[in-house]
Amino acid sequence: MTNVSRLFDFAHYQLAHAPLEKAFNTKFDGQWISTSTAEFIRQADSVSKALLDLGVKPNDKIALISMSNRTEWSVLDMAVLQIGAQTVPIYPTISKEDYAYILNHSEAKYCFVSCDEVLEKVLDVTNDLKHLKEIYSFDHLKRAKHWSELRDKGEHLNHVEELIARKQAVKPGDLATLIYTSGTTGKPKGVMLSHDNIVSNVLSSRARVPFEAGAVALSFLPMCHIFERMIVYLYQYCGVTIYYGEGLDKISDNIKEIKPSVMTVVPRLLEKVYDKIIAKGKELTGVKSPFSFGPSN
Repeated sequence: MTNVSRLFDFAHYQLAHAPLEKAFNTKFDGQWISTSTAEFIRQADSVSKALLDLGVKPNDKIALISMSNRTEWSVLDMAVLQIGAQTVPIYPTISKEDYAYILNHSEAKYCFVSCDEVLEKVLDVTNDLKHLKEIYSFDHLKRAKHWSELRDKGEHLNHVEELIARKQAVKPGDLATLIYTSGTTGKPKGVMLSHDNIVSNVLSSRARVPFEAGAVALSFLPMCHIFERMIVYLYQYCGVTIYYGEGLDKISDNIKEIKPSVMTVVPRLLEKVYDKIIAKGKELTGVKSPFSFGPSN
């Protein structure tokens, strides 16, 4: 593959030009679990076939709500997009009332949640949801079907020709995702972004980033925001190994573990890191203190 025009093309571009054994990495039970480029595509294709079997049609909406970035999120994103449906990423920390509004407004047919905390909020408003058919989870939870049921089922389904036809039918100008605003001045508003809207950003950014073969990235800014999501596509395009951080509270530990060559941050995060360093310095006394500029009296 030489051209990328739809978001799901990035994985195939990576497979053709810089296939990785550890393309995506997420920590489970204290261990980093790696997914290769080829395996990532295989899993996405399997989930796509399972979604086709469920009757998901072009322009149907699938919601994704996760407390942290993880490989499953990216698998579902590709699986949904390549059958002509759209993803609706939702901030996990908003109110359950906003969950209900977004799920209804987007007419989401299925919802994938990360953990019990998110599931609880969705379950609290299920009676108000007009279009939702089923909830799947990334963690193993008692009150939701695990997403692996779709992945495993899809491996044995014979929907290959239909999947190929769906992929070919997706055009660069087609809608790819609905990203809702915070709703601080009213109801959340769905921003409509096409494949081309995001792909063009990735391709334009490529010439401006110093990524080299073998680079390792730590991703922790929320992928429900278009910035980090675009960056992850950029990592795929550049052949960068992606490690999904465990959360803001584990950033320091994750950096020490994987020693990333690149990561994206926002100013407020850098301020927090700076404040923590200064606070630690102020706890030290005597010659160890960075604030000792001369002999003590």
